Order: sequence, then structure tokens, then C-alpha cells
Amino acid sequence: MKQYKKPEYHFVRNSGGLSGDEIAKLTDAELAEYLQKCDFTEEKKKYRIKSGYILREIAGEYAIVPVDEECIITNAVMSPNDSAVFLWKVFQDPHTKEDAVRKGMQEYDVEEETIRSAVNRFLKDTLKYNIIEEVE
Repeated sequence: MKQYKKPEYHFVRNSGGLSGDEIAKLTDAELAEYLQKCDFTEEKKKYRIKSGYILREIAGEYAIVPVDEECIITNAVMSPNDSAVFLWKVFQDPHTKEDAVRKGMQEYDVEEETIRSAVNRFLKDTLKYNIIEEVE
């Protein structure tokens, strides 16, 4: 018997140059070759907030507190804005960049590129300070 896995799916940006109609007309072999050529490695990466940090709401304001000695980078509490809190909550569980963009599009009335830019900036900053990690 096969081991059960929770069903999941992720949106992947089509960066291979074909339209959706063109992709739909490909044979299985052609589609496999197309997907192999596109190598969606970056899009498949999942990220999660490291376990040594907690998000707290104190008097209506949010704070990110390092609770593990390994996580204390500047001996400071971080004060995120509402958008950063939203992304923090998204990445509490493993998600791809594209998952976060889609969730942001559902949450906010803003252009997709604005959300995409915010997600990329959030990941860049949290990776820089070792607050988020890439997971399998």
C-alpha cells in the first residue's frame, strides 16, 4: 500500500513562453519535455518561519520576538506592519512564493505585481536574517 499524503497543489508561473492554449495541445511527452525545459526549481521551493520566533499581539500592535538563543540576531524585538504580519502568518506553514502571492491576492485589493514584489522582499529580508528557512 502507498503512504497517504495530504493533497496539495501550488500555482506555478508559466515562464516557458507558451500560452495556456498551446500547452493544452501538447502531447504527454511534449508536455513532460516542456516542463523539464522550464525547470520550475525556484517556484517549487517552500519556506517556513523558523521555530525560534513567535508573533505576539500586544495592545493592538504586533511584535516578532526571538525566543531561542540561536535566533537572537540583534537582541531586538521586530515590529512588523500589517502586510508583514499577513506574510508571517502565511509562512507559519510551508508555502511557495506563488502560494503566498495567491493568498495575498485574495486578501488585498492590489495589483499582482505589488503582492509579488512584497513577497519577494519579505523572503529576501527574512532569509538574510535567518528568520525563515527553506523546507522540503
